[in-house]
Amino acid sequence: MPHYPYLIIGGGMTAAAAMEGIRQVDSKGAIGLIGTAAVRPYNRPPLSKSLWKGDALDTIWRELPKQGLTLHLDRTAVALDPAKKSVVDDTGTAYTYDRLLLATGCSLRRLPFGGETIIYYRTLADYQHLRARTERSEHFAVIGGGASAQRSLRHSA
Repeated sequence: MPHYPYLIIGGGMTAAAAMEGIRQVDSKGAIGLIGTAAVRPYNRPPLSKSLWKGDALDTIWRELPKQGLTLHLDRTAVALDPAKKSVVDDTGTAYTYDRLLLATGCSLRRLPFGGETIIYYRTLADYQHLRARTERSEHFAVIGGGASAQRSLRHSA
């Protein structure tokens, strides 16, 4: 059972910022991260802005501590026992911790229609899916896109 002085549930920008903060006060304490994404934390704003304008994909990655960090990616925390200071993920792995941060962000609210024909645009995988469609010159409509979404799609056309 892995034990971490610091355990973070969530793999987004907040988790990455928390790791930076931890390193400012504790340069050596082990940090564990449980994240549902299959990739390490990244900056989300470039997904709807700079990547569409030609910036390289490697510009999105958050700087993470070089030592004392273990990423448990593509996993979901399914049980939390604060009294025992333990967490279990969807693979059955149990973790213990001294300090826990829940940085899970929000969950997507899906429309009651459309099924797989709707692309919900929040993640790197969503960007890659939509980018592939634009490169194949497929047609699609954008609903709810602000000014940055409109600029991005104009640049990709």
